[in-house]
Amino acid sequence: MLAGLGLGLALAAPAGAQGSLEDVLGCMRANAPKTALVQSVELASTGRGGEQRTQNAKLWLKRAEDGYGRLLLRVEEPADLRGTAFLLVQKQKGSDMFVYLPEMKKVRRISARNLRGKLLGTDFSYEELQELFAQGSRSDAVRLPDAEKDGRAVFVLEATPAADSGSDYRKVLSFVDRETCVPLEIAFYGKGEAPRKRLTVDPARITKEGAVHVPRSVQMRDLERDTETRLVTHAVEVDPDLPDRMFSRDQLERAE
Repeated sequence: MLAGLGLGLALAAPAGAQGSLEDVLGCMRANAPKTALVQSVELASTGRGGEQRTQNAKLWLKRAEDGYGRLLLRVEEPADLRGTAFLLVQKQKGSDMFVYLPEMKKVRRISARNLRGKLLGTDFSYEELQELFAQGSRSDAVRLPDAEKDGRAVFVLEATPAADSGSDYRKVLSFVDRETCVPLEIAFYGKGEAPRKRLTVDPARITKEGAVHVPRSVQMRDLERDTETRLVTHAVEVDPDLPDRMFSRDQLERAE
C-alpha cells in the first residue's frame, strides 16, 4: 500500500511469499503496478454520534526512477473542499509530505510533530499514510509466527518505529495474506496492550485489473474514538503515463 496497500492501492498478485522476511517484503513490494496508478476514490467517514461525511477524490501514484514512490490526492467533491490536495514524496528515510488548502492559497509542509494530524479530516493520519507507503520496505520489521485472519492464512510482521521518528505508535502489526501477499489487516499500537487503530481490507472486494489486484474497500477504524473511515475505489487505471512534474510542491496548488 503503497507498495502493498493503502488508500486503495493496487496490489499485484505474485505466486505467494515463502520462508524469510525478505521473501514476504519482496512479495509486498511486487504488490504494485510497474510504473503508475490512477484511482477515483470515495472517503466516507462516520463520527462517534453516527454523523457522516463523504469526500470524492482522485489519487495518483507513481514509482520514480530512484525507486521511491510519489502520491498525490486531490479532492473533487464536496464543492467547498474542491482543490484541497495532499502530496507525499517517499525518500530513503521517511517521506516529505505537503497539504494545499485552496481557501488559504498556501502549501503547508507536514512536520514530524504534526504526523498525528488527520488527512482531510478522516481517520487516516499522516503517519499512518506514511506507514502504508513503506509497507514493503520496512527493514526494521521482524517476522512473527504465522497466523489466520478470517479463515485465511497470513504472515505476521511487526515493525517498531524509531525513537526519533516522531511516531505516535510503539509498534505496527501487519497481517499479510499468504496467497496474494495483500495486507488484510494492519494494527497500530500506542502505549496500551490493545491496538489504538486498525486498518482492514475486505478480501471479497479485491478485484483483478490485468495483472494487478485492487482492494476496493479499505476501512480505518479509530478504536479509542469509536470513529471510522471507509475508502472505496470506484475506477482504476493501471500504468498510465504520468509526468514527474505533477508530483512536485510547486505544482501542488495547480489543477491537474
